[in-house]
Amino acid sequence: MTERDARNGDSHNRRQEGSAFLIVVLLTLVVAALGTPMLVMSNTAHQIAANERDAERALFAAKAGVNYAFYLYDQGTVIPTTTGAAFDSYASSIATPLSGESFAGTITDLSATVGRGQLYKIVSNGTYGKSTRQVEVIYEVNPESSKYGFMAFNEATLHHHLSTSTAFNIQSTIFSNGVVSVDPTLHVTGSIIALASVTLDATSVITGDVFGNSIVNAGGITGNAKTITAVNSLPSTATVFDRTDAQGNKYAWFGGHSTAGTITGAGTVGGTRTSYNIANGDIFKYSMFRRDGSLQASPDINVGEYVEPPQLDYKAMKTEADLHDATYFTTAAAAMNYLRTKIVQETIGGKTVKTVKIGTTSAPEFLYVVGDFLLNLTGSALGAANTGNNVAADGFSLEGGMYVSGDITLNGLTFDAALHPYPPDWYQFKINGLPYCMPAMIAYPQPSSGTIATWTYANTPAMTGGTSKITMSSGTGGDGYAFITGLTYSESETHLHHTKNANELIRFIGAELAYKIHNCDFMWFTYDPNVRCTRFLANGSGTSGVVSYREIR
Repeated sequence: MTERDARNGDSHNRRQEGSAFLIVVLLTLVVAALGTPMLVMSNTAHQIAANERDAERALFAAKAGVNYAFYLYDQGTVIPTTTGAAFDSYASSIATPLSGESFAGTITDLSATVGRGQLYKIVSNGTYGKSTRQVEVIYEVNPESSKYGFMAFNEATLHHHLSTSTAFNIQSTIFSNGVVSVDPTLHVTGSIIALASVTLDATSVITGDVFGNSIVNAGGITGNAKTITAVNSLPSTATVFDRTDAQGNKYAWFGGHSTAGTITGAGTVGGTRTSYNIANGDIFKYSMFRRDGSLQASPDINVGEYVEPPQLDYKAMKTEADLHDATYFTTAAAAMNYLRTKIVQETIGGKTVKTVKIGTTSAPEFLYVVGDFLLNLTGSALGAANTGNNVAADGFSLEGGMYVSGDITLNGLTFDAALHPYPPDWYQFKINGLPYCMPAMIAYPQPSSGTIATWTYANTPAMTGGTSKITMSSGTGGDGYAFITGLTYSESETHLHHTKNANELIRFIGAELAYKIHNCDFMWFTYDPNVRCTRFLANGSGTSGVVSYREIR
């Protein structure tokens, strides 16, 4: 090989080496161009997954905060305020189990601003890493007692003085911590629970189930009949108790009813006849309501549980009375003088009537009267003086409700053929509290010490059944049509007693709570679950329900 050929060979090899290097560089650039986005995408996906994981843990922390806040409320450790009471997870006993998550938030009392029930808002902010999530829950706490139409804390008595009348109509669940008695020929559409005895007289009919410690049945039960024991719940710290349920809750026997009694009498039972003695470790089934508050069609009850009377927010009632017209009265005389300024004369259906009209749909009134509220409707045609408890009117109409620390007594005009029947859509007595979440009537004593500015729910006097009552009685007179919507509550007896004729029918839509319920004859009653929004009543052994849930961010 010549020297020239050798040089040509070396040059050719160098050109090949240069090409190979260029190809390697190009391939490297191509691989880098392809690999870098893949690495970026991989890192981005990993970061997204990590962020999602952190956000999910933050969300769970926020939900834990909601549960913790409700626990604090339920234990009375944190009291909701209108500006928001704070809570957080900073205490080591709470923070340690969270494993790095944390939460903080507020519990706000919305009752005053929205004008209904015991309405609260929990806002909880959960945090983990760089992620924060917020959850909002609005819930309402309703007294257990307002879930029943007739709620007697000692005795429910349905009397029928006129056995030929069909104007007595009860469509409601009846509950009593004591006894329930139903007179002959009465028809009740709804189930009965009594922690003591249930007595059904001849030809009475209960369209529903009956539960009692004992049942004396001379009438008819279309559903099932069961005898049960009765208990009262105890705090978890109690050391003396009679029964423990499946969840470890402790109970004591109530009223000495530790053994289910018997079903006696010649009456009929369309369903089953059973008896149940509650045992340790059982699931205690004492309610005929589902968790959402709706009524079970065939309730499976195996024990009766005592329902405590609701407590009252006196300060909130006074605040309501101070709205619109000043209707907080320290004497009954002042209340009557106010009523006389509200008399309106109208011609309705060709008849001229004078009606005490209080409140409007846009500005309902709440009367707060210290003492007894005895209202006598006595018209000028009867020559009655416009003094004392007389208001010289044909009727009384209240848009709103009332609280009275003594007795509430409503006496209408003596039956007058010239006035009856009354004009259409006009009632001698009308109290409309339901649309405003107000109680129609409360008769309950005030606390014996302190001032209304400092009283809380806990200051409510214990129910003894002998102080304040509600009476609407035709007695020797003959009251006219009455219409009540809302909830009534009395520390003693509520006695709605219209016995003269169908022209004095009481139409009651809502709930009736009292130590003793005593209703007679010309009375139609229908339970309305909307009474659960009634303001000024403490939860007692209440049931909470979620109104709304939002994951805000």
